[in-house]
Amino acid sequence: MNAGTPMQRDPAKGRALRKPMSGGSVWPGQRCPAFTVRTVGLVCGSGCWFCRYANFHLRKPISLDVGICCWPEAQSD
Repeated sequence: MNAGTPMQRDPAKGRALRKPMSGGSVWPGQRCPAFTVRTVGLVCGSGCWFCRYANFHLRKPISLDVGICCWPEAQSD
């Protein structure tokens, strides 16, 4: 197992971003200034980290744990 693979060790994971990373990965715990919580279709309460600007393939049979930033195009409310 390679310890340097992006899925295992991402330097941006858990860090505050200065601007949205459009086209980049959205990791759990990442703090983005454009973060807007999704309000429809998820049962995650106030702790939900699914940003409405990120694509997590939530309508596919298997969703992504690490999403793709699509800012400024909203993916869902």
